[in-house]
Amino acid sequence: MSRIVFLLLVFVITLSTGCDRISNRNSSQQNFGSGNGMGPGNFDPEAMVDRQIERMNETLDLSSDQEKQVRQILMDNFEKMGKMREEGRQGGEGDFEAMREQWQKMREEQNEKMKEVLSEEQWEKYQVYQEEMRARRGQGGQGGPGMPRQ
Repeated sequence: MSRIVFLLLVFVITLSTGCDRISNRNSSQQNFGSGNGMGPGNFDPEAMVDRQIERMNETLDLSSDQEKQVRQILMDNFEKMGKMREEGRQGGEGDFEAMREQWQKMREEQNEKMKEVLSEEQWEKYQVYQEEMRARRGQGGQGGPGMPRQ
């Protein structure tokens, strides 16, 4: 009898621990804006754009006017990405290929806008920068969502 009670107790503890972990993971994914913009569920677009602008400034030496324009381009892109993610979540698995095509189109539009803002020399550096970010992401690094793949 005591063996059955012990096994039942172990089962209940295991079950409650698993439920608690799921609950904590779900609640942390709703925790927007509390931190530096990185990590699961810690999606702060402004913090991510700030870091992206800082990195780009090191490479491209943006003017204050260019920085404002680039910031707006990146923030607009984050808004579109957020809407696409939400639509993907609501639609279940959906059509992955169609979503990939939408992301590709969005990246191309962002690149067109960036090309209008940057000088020819900056645009060339920007393309090199994008390649470096892609390589870092391929190695498990943080490339940043503001720097799209082509």
